[in-house]
Amino acid sequence: MMLKKAAISLTILLTAVLAINAQPLNSRIGLTPLKVEKAILQNQKNHSSIQPYRLNETSFIKDESQILMDLAFNPSWFSKKGNNGKSIFIQPYIEGLSFAGVSGVKTSAAAGIDISGTLHKKLAFGFAYYRQFENDLPYLKGAHLRGFSPGLSSTQSTSGDLYQFNFLQAYVSYSPNNHFNFELGNGKQFIGEGYRSMLLSDNANNSPYFKLSTNFWNISYTNIWAFHQTIYAPYDVNSMLVKDDYLGKYTASHYLDWNITKRFSIGLFETVVWQTDDSLYHRGFDVNYSNPLLFYRPVEFSIGSPDNVLVGLNTKFRLFDHQYFYGQLLLDEFLLKEVRADVAEAISPDTSRDSGWWANKFGIQVGWKGYWELAGGDFRSRVEYNLIRPYTYAHSGATQSYTNFGQSLAHTNGSNLNEWIASFSAVKLINGFPFNLNGKIKNYFKSGKQKRLI
Repeated sequence: MMLKKAAISLTILLTAVLAINAQPLNSRIGLTPLKVEKAILQNQKNHSSIQPYRLNETSFIKDESQILMDLAFNPSWFSKKGNNGKSIFIQPYIEGLSFAGVSGVKTSAAAGIDISGTLHKKLAFGFAYYRQFENDLPYLKGAHLRGFSPGLSSTQSTSGDLYQFNFLQAYVSYSPNNHFNFELGNGKQFIGEGYRSMLLSDNANNSPYFKLSTNFWNISYTNIWAFHQTIYAPYDVNSMLVKDDYLGKYTASHYLDWNITKRFSIGLFETVVWQTDDSLYHRGFDVNYSNPLLFYRPVEFSIGSPDNVLVGLNTKFRLFDHQYFYGQLLLDEFLLKEVRADVAEAISPDTSRDSGWWANKFGIQVGWKGYWELAGGDFRSRVEYNLIRPYTYAHSGATQSYTNFGQSLAHTNGSNLNEWIASFSAVKLINGFPFNLNGKIKNYFKSGKQKRLI
């Protein structure tokens, strides 16, 4: 599995990011060159916790940093640039992997195309599509039985143990000036500084969305309205829906990020999930959540809805040059007295104490990452801890849980977990071409049983 992920990542890096040179949007989350990522973190005008980055956020990078960025974002297959900011970039996508195991040779292959460009300096577009062919590999078997492949789509067709899936990512991005950006597309978002995110990550399948980004002074305010699908029966997660009966739901999210100083930033996050249909009528998109400036909890209360509202906090602190401590807090539901009981139990275990209430639903992340330049190469190391309480992100029904296509919109493993992550990445230019080395050590384990369920 690790070999497959590494090969796919390298293939995407070589075939996809090459096609986005002149665009104001970099739609590839997690593929920013280390030198560029480090520069974005250090500049107080940029907001590193919001991905994907727009390429105009890298316009300040000069000298050696610019050299590496040009190598990473220079088209190599077909490109054409015209007057008035017009451009077009086309890149093919081809992948082929084979695995030999006790059950025989298994294969994963894909073919597609990536097209992107600009109509003028303020308007950009992108389109990426490929068709994936997968054998019933052990780590995909559970998802295949449920009719989808993680990060791709529902099953399109099958032949024996060969499954076929589609990947589609597209967007149109418009920036009338340096303060506003409007984006309509089908894709993913990520909020945070870590390897994981407690708030919003690129774990689940692509979703249709509209995104409004506002930037002024040292503040960034982002609104995201997205449509997701539920593949489980509303109140029975053991019952799968057929493709034509998938249920819809919406999320409305906003994130305010403030770079208070050159060393410290803080971000506030809020999202609400609601179903398109309830037992009485078709609700569709609720216009009550269309206002980009309101708080969702009072609105939810005023309309008497049972919608799922989550709030969160993201923070980053630079202690030394290129050394960052970061963290997140996600609150779904909790009672302060029950939290105090859990803290007391952790400090001094007592079997007579009433603790471990199931409805305390929250997630915590703390981490550190550092950047270095050694022997002509760029290096990044990271240590991260994540804790998520049981039932976090869940709700009374699947149509209001914080998921898309049965996959968490935040942490890959959902909830009820403790996790340590240590990673190391290195990039060095060899004969003018960037060579990447990545390694990760992850210690993941489920939380213990809860002492009290109600």
